[in-house]
Amino acid sequence: MKQDEQRKQTSSHKHNSSSGHRRRKKKRLNGHIIFFAVLAAALLITVVQLLIWNKGKKSDYDPNSTSSEFDVEVLDYLMPVDPDFLKDRPDDGVTTVLALGNDPFTDSQDGESLASLIEKEADVKVLNGAFPGSTIAMKNQTYANTYPLDGLSLYWTAAAVCNQNFDLMDVVVRDLNTEAHSSALETLRAVDMETVDDLIIFYDLQDYMGRRIVYDENNLNNLNSCYGALNATIQLIAEQYPHIRIFVFSPTWGTFVEGDGTKRDADLDDMGNGTVADYVNWELEVCRSNGVTFIDMYYGAVSMDNEDCLTDGWHLNEKGRKRVAKRFSEILHRWD
Repeated sequence: MKQDEQRKQTSSHKHNSSSGHRRRKKKRLNGHIIFFAVLAAALLITVVQLLIWNKGKKSDYDPNSTSSEFDVEVLDYLMPVDPDFLKDRPDDGVTTVLALGNDPFTDSQDGESLASLIEKEADVKVLNGAFPGSTIAMKNQTYANTYPLDGLSLYWTAAAVCNQNFDLMDVVVRDLNTEAHSSALETLRAVDMETVDDLIIFYDLQDYMGRRIVYDENNLNNLNSCYGALNATIQLIAEQYPHIRIFVFSPTWGTFVEGDGTKRDADLDDMGNGTVADYVNWELEVCRSNGVTFIDMYYGAVSMDNEDCLTDGWHLNEKGRKRVAKRFSEILHRWD
């Protein structure tokens, strides 16, 4: 009996021990199973992402479309007049703008001229003192009768107005004998600089076409260089009439044909002093140095994408003049 009870107890102990062992084994997770489960999940995620990536997203890109447009940075430099120079100045209720320059202001003398368009767009009064064919820089080192337009270059025009001495200009205009030159002289002779609020300086490609020097590092007021003539002019006007807000417009883009039939592109062809982009950049540098406003018409108004704004490749037509007038008006009224 005792032996039978001992065997039962032993058997029951073994059974309980074995059963407890089996229960403990069920609670443990097999490492291999975990590894393969994680691997399978990672593989599944990778496959799904690959399928999504391969499918892609709907795009608005049209491979058959073409565009000649390109992104450029407009080089405007905007600088208001020091408020101290405007203190105690009487306000006559009219913004009077004096324009100095060449053909953009003289190609049309009717209601669609640049002066008239600026008046309409900006609600100002424009006095047109521009001479066709003139340039910023002089051609010769000293004035010579063989090239009378030097007497109407930017600095000598500004000096005549500031000093109210038109002796040289009288001779030159009489010799040129055109209505446009005579009209500009009469405007300049009559202008009262104390009533002028703004000055526009706007010359086209003719300095580039005439191979004028861009910059002379040894003489920053060299009147034979575009930088020097513009620098000397700005300093002369700013010294005598500090209340006048000066706006320098860059030339616009264009092409032209030389006498031998060679076609020139202002953006590509170096005529000996750089492309027109070099002229634009040095004009900008003059304005920065003197703290006056520069308006980029080369990239901002009439660029190579706007050939429909030009006649004969480089003169502004009515559409081109409207674009220039609108840009000036928008910038002028930022200070309103």
